Amino acid sequence: MVGNPAGATAPKTPPHGVNSEPKLNSTPLAVGSAAISEHISAVGVDVRDVRPWIARDVEDYQECAVDKMLEELLYHCKDDSKPLPDKSTLLDDSLKAVLPICNEGNDAQIIKNHLVTLVNCTIEPPMYAPFIKAANCALGRLSELEAPGLVPYKAQKDSENILFHLNDPSFIYQTHQGKKSKRKPDVVVVSHATAKKVGKSKAKAIYEAGLCKPTRKFEWTEVRTTVEFKHTKPVSPPGPPPATYAVKTYDISEAKKFMKFRRETNDSAEGPEPAVPAPLPASGAATSSRQTSNAAGRSNLSEPPKDKGEKKRSSTGPADVRSSKKSKLGAEGEKKESSEPVKAHPVVQNGLYAAEMFAAYFARRSVISYVVENDMIYTWYFDRQGAIQCSGINFVQDLPRFMVLLLAMQRMPYAEWGYHTLPEVVSSGEIRVEDEKIGAVDLKFNLTSDERITHFGLRGRATTVFPVESVALSALVPQLPHYNPHNPTDKLVAKLYWPEEERESEPDILQKVYEIAKKDEEGKVKHHVPELVWSHKFGDTSTANIRRALGIDDAEPGRRVFYIIVFRQLEPITKLNGDDFLSAWWQIVVCHYALWENGVHHRDVSPSNLMVYKTSDGRWIGVLNDFDLSSTRDTPSGQERTGTVPFMALNLLTRAAMEGQVKHLYQHDAESFIWVLTWVCVCYEDGVFIGRGTRLNDWLKVDAIGCHKEKTSFLYSGRDVKPTSSHEGIWTMALSCLLNIAQHYVPQLVPAVEDHVIFQTWLRTNMLEAKILSPALLDVRV
Repeated sequence: MVGNPAGATAPKTPPHGVNSEPKLNSTPLAVGSAAISEHISAVGVDVRDVRPWIARDVEDYQECAVDKMLEELLYHCKDDSKPLPDKSTLLDDSLKAVLPICNEGNDAQIIKNHLVTLVNCTIEPPMYAPFIKAANCALGRLSELEAPGLVPYKAQKDSENILFHLNDPSFIYQTHQGKKSKRKPDVVVVSHATAKKVGKSKAKAIYEAGLCKPTRKFEWTEVRTTVEFKHTKPVSPPGPPPATYAVKTYDISEAKKFMKFRRETNDSAEGPEPAVPAPLPASGAATSSRQTSNAAGRSNLSEPPKDKGEKKRSSTGPADVRSSKKSKLGAEGEKKESSEPVKAHPVVQNGLYAAEMFAAYFARRSVISYVVENDMIYTWYFDRQGAIQCSGINFVQDLPRFMVLLLAMQRMPYAEWGYHTLPEVVSSGEIRVEDEKIGAVDLKFNLTSDERITHFGLRGRATTVFPVESVALSALVPQLPHYNPHNPTDKLVAKLYWPEEERESEPDILQKVYEIAKKDEEGKVKHHVPELVWSHKFGDTSTANIRRALGIDDAEPGRRVFYIIVFRQLEPITKLNGDDFLSAWWQIVVCHYALWENGVHHRDVSPSNLMVYKTSDGRWIGVLNDFDLSSTRDTPSGQERTGTVPFMALNLLTRAAMEGQVKHLYQHDAESFIWVLTWVCVCYEDGVFIGRGTRLNDWLKVDAIGCHKEKTSFLYSGRDVKPTSSHEGIWTMALSCLLNIAQHYVPQLVPAVEDHVIFQTWLRTNMLEAKILSPALLDVRV
């Protein structure tokens, strides 16, 4: 919007896998899908839209030995009526127990034949049927097994017993903030009850139902997990299965031990899939008959491609199969299927399915899913801390280990699939939580409300917000020491999320905010902050627990824990127009600055964190909301970078900032307020988001470095951008603020500016000189 800036260019490629210096000025880690979850309705949910963000979530996976994962899965199937078993003994006993199923009888030969058929396939789709036949035949035999130390098979519990079921070529749909996704997992794992519903199969032939065409589409709430397939041309022909299987030490070559994944950079529908990176270095040794834990995660992206040779999936085969693989991508009504790449990398595709499974349950802890590549099956574990890939099992050469994996899946209680973080969850959304101070707290979530805020993604806080009813908490509201009598609402909302344990908790920060508000005689803070009614930390949900159990190094950094926080209800500032919006925005600017001066640094200014309520006399009051990324110390703790990318200051969207080398200053939050003001003026009309077709919408679709480039371009060449009619009257104010930002970044070396100077020159002076608001609307006191 001004002339050519000096030094205003940005790096073209995002950093990856940078080893931060010991002392950081800001938190460096950018999480992938968390950056766009709250804007998913604007970003879109088809694969092309969300693939880069899911790729970011999975590319930094940690690694663990599959034997350690098998030990954990089996341990969660233990029979509590018997003495507590040793985990390693439990695995050894299970390996021995399944040997007869692998070696004896007609079924053993049938299973072996199906697996040999699978590995001899030359393209992917024909792999599905033999895998399903082998796995379901094995489940049938395992149902008769009395495994030492494990719970018995629950013959009469169709809701818990599982089977593998063909899904491709059917889509599974789900709605995210008004946008419908459609995904096509190759194979799904569902309960017997679900299989009977969709296939009308008879109980005696239940394991044969897996290949029957469903009479209706599956729903994500019915899917326990998914199996994604990938066929690659083997370097050498697969060897025949052993004549007799025995319990043996885990033995897989380094080249096949883990799936290799490099984030895709070529989105062309005609272009090749990404090149295969060099094999990862060895990271662990095998001992006894079990594999020990490998080193924690490393990214493959720092390694250059060694070979351009991974071929695209074969386009031979029946036309309906080819079209089904292509149409596996995309959101309904968004793009023509032919505009999409042939198929995302299986690791990313697997991550997309995990994100759908997370979204299907509002409090899900984790997801376990599987990828089959030729004769290998890889187990993936996802939670809000990140992804874990287990070393693969060669199900032809090491059938007993594969059989033990199936045994664990069969005997695992429903909750151990990652469901039900909350106690006593029922379909109506009602739960009761025991609180040490006030006793039982009743909560009834409105899971279908149009006002709910849901999450799509894998890693991060995964915040969901629901209207909630509670007799116990409603009675507490008038007794709150920070009760705001000017907000007439009697409604409550519940925030469910996974903050980092290392970071100071939001309830603790809010208590400091309330102490500041008590001393506030000018009304800058008082009545402009959210009213916390109740909070509860579910301490046993720490994501570090599974990593410690798996022997993963660095289990503690970035660990997350589940919280429920209940507030009095507020409304989004984006519903306001013109003077009402600007007045509420200004009140929040003043509140934010007062808190910053008193040592509470918000650090995450975005439209979703600016809220309002309407007083009984009709005035809209602004509220600075969401303190879960705030800090009351000089350096924010935790690993999660603070800020919402589209609204972050340009200085924080740089390589140095990604490495944690840029100190988060007041001027960065002040700049965020200006970006929010600009965003709302351009993207909202009468409280409705219309920004999807605007230039600003691109800010949502790129990473931090890309957003720096987009916003810099807008800042210096955005004269053609116009506000909506709802905000024409305040656009001059926004332009004046943007000019301050542009002038600030013109010099090659930007000097540090004191907080009070930024507040006065960037914000207060522009507000007063604009002469848009009356003195009454400029008054921040309630």
